[in-house]
Formats: sequence, C-alpha cells, structure tokens
Amino acid sequence: MHHWLIPVWQPLLQGVRERRLGHALLIKGMAGLGKRELAGKLATALLCQHTNNAPCGMCHACELTAAGSHSDLHVVGREGRSIGIDAIRELGRIMSESARLGHGKVAIIERAELMTEAAANALLKTLEEPAGQATLILVSSQPERLLPTLTSRCQQWLVPLPDTHSALSWLNEQGVTATPAALSVNQGSPLQTLEYLQAGADDKRLTLLGELVSLGEAPAGLPQVQARLLEQPVHLVWVQLLLQDALQTALAVNAPLKLDDCREQSVRLARLGPIALHELGSELLELRRRLQPGQGRPMNAGLQLGQWLRRLQQALTHS
Repeated sequence: MHHWLIPVWQPLLQGVRERRLGHALLIKGMAGLGKRELAGKLATALLCQHTNNAPCGMCHACELTAAGSHSDLHVVGREGRSIGIDAIRELGRIMSESARLGHGKVAIIERAELMTEAAANALLKTLEEPAGQATLILVSSQPERLLPTLTSRCQQWLVPLPDTHSALSWLNEQGVTATPAALSVNQGSPLQTLEYLQAGADDKRLTLLGELVSLGEAPAGLPQVQARLLEQPVHLVWVQLLLQDALQTALAVNAPLKLDDCREQSVRLARLGPIALHELGSELLELRRRLQPGQGRPMNAGLQLGQWLRRLQQALTHS
C-alpha cells in the first residue's frame, strides 16, 4: 500500500475490526492517489471471515477476494463515460439478496461522480433502506458533483495529497527523475506524475512552452504550437500555470513558482505586464471551460485558440 494511504487506512481498518463503520462510505480525494486500491483493501477487510484480525489473508473469503472471484463483492463504474440507472438498480437488487458466504456483501462504485442524476436517485433509495450487512463504498475524485443528499448519508474519508518531499522521494524510488514542476502539473498526484514521466510528457511540456514563448521571434511556428495545444486538454493547463507564474513574477510576489524549470519563460512573459497577463489568463481559462467534457466541444475550438495565440504573439512582439 502506498505510504500516503496509511493514515486513512489505519482508522478504516480499526473501524472494521470494531464493527463501527457505517453501511455507506465515500472515499474521496484527488485523482491518482490510489483510492481504488484503498477501497479494494477495505472490501477485503469487510468480507474477511476473521473480523477481529481482518484482513487475515488466509481465510476462504480473503483468498476469493484476492483472486477476484468473491461472489459477495461487486464493482461498478470501472468502464464507460457514465453510470446509468440500470447498473445502479441491478446493484440494488444484488445488495438486497442474502450474502452467499454469510459474511456480508460489499459494493464499490468507482468514479461515482459519473452517475447520472437518475442513477444517483436510485442509489439514494438503496441507502435509505440498507440490507443487512451490505456495505456500499463510493470512490470519487470529484465529490462535489455528487448529490448532497447522497454524500450526507455517507461516512466521508478524504485521502490527502502527500507532501512534496515524500511524493518526490517515492517517485525517485520508482526509477524516474521527478521535479517539483512535474508534480505541480499533475496537481501533486504521485501516481499521475509517475505515468506522466514514464510517457515522456515532461520533455514535451518543456518543448511546447519554450515554443509558445518564442512565438514573438518565430511567428511561423504558430500553427504547430496551436496543433500541439489542441492534442490534449492538459496542454492548456501547462500554459495556464506558466501564465500564473509570469503574473507572479510581474507582480514581484515572493513565492515559489509552479513551474520552476520554466523560470526563463516566466520572466519573458512577465514583460507583458500584469494587466495583459491577467487578460490572457482569463481568456484561456474561459477557453478551457468551453473545451471541458460535457460542455460540448465548439466547432471553432481551433479558431478560438488561434485567435488567442495571435494576441499572445502580438503582445510578445511588442514587449
């Protein structure tokens, strides 16, 4: 188990052994912290036949859970873009039945924020009338998207971000060279940062941001920069963080930069001045909002980004 999960796991395990956990729990926190792993460990402990020493790892229930074949453990939400009402109704039916191994039933709803409103309301009925020893575990990286009536019926367990030093130490132990900047662009998530570094995305970020700031001297590179920014939504996040650092530099704020490995680019952008940087940042934020899933991708997304880049290019040329 990842070390940053232990402070949450220990009281959860104690609650299992003392039989004082509620029938509905919400495990929440940033993406890339291992919440799914934590929910799986909790399910194993709840289904263990030796509650006082759960999870024992030796009983029949623990062996079945480890093999992924425990008949009283059910997981939904692992695939697909949404969790519909049919899946939740079927889960409610399953949870209302008696446990086949006689030691309770556990259901895990991963990415719970993807439930449709109808599915969430169906789940609410299940929570209002819990069946026997049934335990429901919701896992979410965006708990604010869940119905308040749903979250209010759950014991909530927050998985906090590890501190920068321990996260970087863990990443280095995984055989990657990690920097505070790489951690920042992944919102402090060690697992996301590991995937990001292994994919070589950090070099891509440095190259892309360098080309962006060079648009004032190399205007012919605009179409290429525009195409790269549209490849993935996270590329615009990189630009947003750089603009924030530039604004901080322009205002002479004495605080660490988010992208400390792009200090030269931040200083270059800072010459645009606080007002121009604020306007560019606000415009980019609105563009990112329009490109979010569920907002409907505008047909002229490329055109809008191109216009924004030309404004940036013009500002850089005259700075």
